[in-house]
Amino acid sequence: MSEEKDKIKKEEKHNEDNHHKLDLRGTFMMVMAIGGLMLLSWFGAFILFMERM
Repeated sequence: MSEEKDKIKKEEKHNEDNHHKLDLRGTFMMVMAIGGLMLLSWFGAFILFMERM
């Protein structure tokens, strides 16, 4: 039974190590790009609204 617990702990440790090695720079850049587009479209709609008043 203790061998099974040790094996499970080693697998959990292995998974944690893999998460720290992930390169998420591309994900961050896409999130920033989509956020920028949303912000730009919001300001575009706001300016259009202000011009029509």
